Amino acid sequence: MTFISKSHAVLATALLLMGSTAAGQGSLECQTLQSRAPASGLAPNPKAVATVPFDKQTQGYVRVGGGCEVSRFGFESVHAAVMVQNSPDGEFGWRCKGADPALVSNPAWAKASVTFCRATDASGGNLPLQCTTLTKKTGLLRNPAVEVTLTPDQIAGGYTVVSGGCDTSHFGNGSLHAENVVISRPTPGGQGWYCQAADPPNHAQDASVEASLVACRVAPTAVTPKPSLQCTVTQGTPGTGAYPKSTAKGPSKALGGGCELSYAGNGSAHAEFMVQQGPQPADGSWACLAADPPLLSNPGSAKASVVSCTLTTAAVPPPAVAPVMRKNPVIIVGGTLASEILYWTLEARLRADGYYVEFFELPGSGLIDIREGAQQLNSRVADVLLRTGAEKVNLVGHSQGGITARTYVHDYGHRLVESLISLGTPHKGTDVDPLLAALLVGCLGQPTDKLLCHQLRPGPFLVGINQRAPDDAIFYTNINTRKPYDVFTDAATNGRMDNCDRVNAKGQPLKCNVTVQDDCPLNIVEHIGLSSNGAVYSGIRQALAHEPIALNCMEL
Repeated sequence: MTFISKSHAVLATALLLMGSTAAGQGSLECQTLQSRAPASGLAPNPKAVATVPFDKQTQGYVRVGGGCEVSRFGFESVHAAVMVQNSPDGEFGWRCKGADPALVSNPAWAKASVTFCRATDASGGNLPLQCTTLTKKTGLLRNPAVEVTLTPDQIAGGYTVVSGGCDTSHFGNGSLHAENVVISRPTPGGQGWYCQAADPPNHAQDASVEASLVACRVAPTAVTPKPSLQCTVTQGTPGTGAYPKSTAKGPSKALGGGCELSYAGNGSAHAEFMVQQGPQPADGSWACLAADPPLLSNPGSAKASVVSCTLTTAAVPPPAVAPVMRKNPVIIVGGTLASEILYWTLEARLRADGYYVEFFELPGSGLIDIREGAQQLNSRVADVLLRTGAEKVNLVGHSQGGITARTYVHDYGHRLVESLISLGTPHKGTDVDPLLAALLVGCLGQPTDKLLCHQLRPGPFLVGINQRAPDDAIFYTNINTRKPYDVFTDAATNGRMDNCDRVNAKGQPLKCNVTVQDDCPLNIVEHIGLSSNGAVYSGIRQALAHEPIALNCMEL
């Protein structure tokens, strides 16, 4: 058997999966082979490429998908390698690369799979199966996410997504450490592929992720009725615990599939390592397997999905091309002395709802002039808009972060902000116990106190930033808890915003001030817990969607 190979690829010698799916006047015949690098033993940052054999290419087979598996603890290497490439390689190949975890030397192996198919008519003659590949890559971002989609012309031309994959930056290739892919899956409707990455444990970094999709169709042919490609996505049962594994099986052989893992703030303490995402030889299913980061016990979850396709001669209406609704990014503005770890849960929930999220830590830990913080927030907003291509941002400010966000709007304008949500923010000044104020921020209640102390007290500064321009169209939401549970703000007095109610595009009134206990009397969330409370997040979700707020008291 002859192979097209690259110098770094070691190709397997056996076909692992063969299948034929009949449909009316045609069938889809598919095979899978694997390539392991190195062929035996371990190597630093291994990369394998599996390629459709040349004789299969001449018989009309085309590459439709592939998968990747890397070594991990108990499977020859000391630690789990980071899967940094699992994507199409040229026209006929699929690549799989493993990289060292952060600050760890970890010789490993990588195993690529490639699945290739041909379409035949009832007499066994080849039908013109055509496939195309699309990619989309982010810039350097925190916990980057990206979606690549078919164009309307491709959808109208009969293309449907059959597989996809994700590549991330790693040491020597854009970031300080290897970034972990935590979500790689088809988008609803079969029109795109979504990739999301997460930071290595305890190593926050800017990184990039690239999404790839493979879409195929049966090109125009003289065969009547004309066969067309019809694909379905089947979800697997989630796996949980240590080294969670999930498999998904569709009505026919797997051409591609997805894998979704837990990560910090979304089901596990740290991001799980994706160590297997690919077809299974025994039964044509799709596997998704996760492993712990080095030297960390990290129970989590994994969920597989599989794309399987058939040929049909039945009339298949083209999928409706829904307008692409892009959610504006969210910047979380932390509170005084607050680090990002306090907001991991909020970040994870927002990302799970499809938002790009960044955290803004108050300069000087929030112990300096609030206007300086607003100035730096202005720079961050401009940077996020430039990197994401969005026109506006959403701001979620906790405690003093809410005042900083409002100062930004007052000093730099409202036109770049869609929504501003404040949590436990003393809009009319703090009335905290003097001893606590002295211990936390050094405010002694004296005229000689630093500027920050005067800014946080009732007075001209807060009166000024509470004034809004007549054409300010920001959707404001202000969520508080009652005074017994919050030593800094009182929902009924200094925590209230004035004249901030709005009406949404449906004509529904939107109440600005929300008190947790009005909807959930038994929820005694305190000041710090507002950012991680489930009921509060249900209100944040509704506020970002410009919906009337009714807190879900059962959301944890």
